[in-house]
Amino acid sequence: MDAKKTGRFIAELRRQKGYTQKELADKLMVTDKAVSRWETGKGLPDTSLLKDLSDILGISVGELLSGQMIEEAHMKEKTDQIIMDSLKYSKQMLTGIINILLIIVGGVLILLPLFIGGGKWYIVLGTVLICAAILYGYLSRKGDNMKSTKKVVYGFALLCQLAALVLEALPNGVILIFASGPNERITETFSYFSMTPFGYANFFPLPTALLTVAVIVLCIVSLLKSPNAMKIQNAAFTCSVIAIILSIMPLLLFGKEYMSAISYTISALMLLSIVLQAVANRHLNKARK
Repeated sequence: MDAKKTGRFIAELRRQKGYTQKELADKLMVTDKAVSRWETGKGLPDTSLLKDLSDILGISVGELLSGQMIEEAHMKEKTDQIIMDSLKYSKQMLTGIINILLIIVGGVLILLPLFIGGGKWYIVLGTVLICAAILYGYLSRKGDNMKSTKKVVYGFALLCQLAALVLEALPNGVILIFASGPNERITETFSYFSMTPFGYANFFPLPTALLTVAVIVLCIVSLLKSPNAMKIQNAAFTCSVIAIILSIMPLLLFGKEYMSAISYTISALMLLSIVLQAVANRHLNKARK
């Protein structure tokens, strides 16, 4: 079922009947904006309106959904195809709604610790939800033409890296703890680009930030239709993996006291970017074979 084809068909029949969009909308008790959305292929009429709309335009429901007049001899074949297309369209809509909900909830959970403090497990749960949405969306579209989807996925991977870079530039992403006395500790925060943590043996934030910059540059170059796009994207993926490993090294070596909500969020964004890059790169590799 092609929404744009159906929309053009509705517009053509409406004009043949001599109706304006407003007049057709009044007959169906909807807004003229709704009719405009149908005719431009941005949506389909609600199922409760299909019979009335078909009667007004002088066609069958099957012809309305197929976007063309159907000969009597091919009516059954076309009807079966319309049913299959309708089921596929409904599945795509449901998948889209589920993905949007997972991404919204995941995004809220990831950002929550930045405003309320603590709650670092929210970041982990949010990351899991968004990864699940990405994988679910990818698996549900297998077999479809995913050329444009690949670009969108890779674009989101780039946005994750850009968001991580913004957080890395903030002055409170890296934590250093100084012992001024036997029972006294002073906590100070720094940007990932600061040399101070590097001087106090926390060697990981600065390389993490520099690798983030490298990944962003590589992603942008690969999106500019470079002849070596596959090699560049593989290089970006490798840099991303190294960056996320470096980003969690303070947690592994020094403990959770050296990780802030910002640093957890940066690691979560990097993980999302890696998942998105993996999905996009897999499609690119299949296309090259």
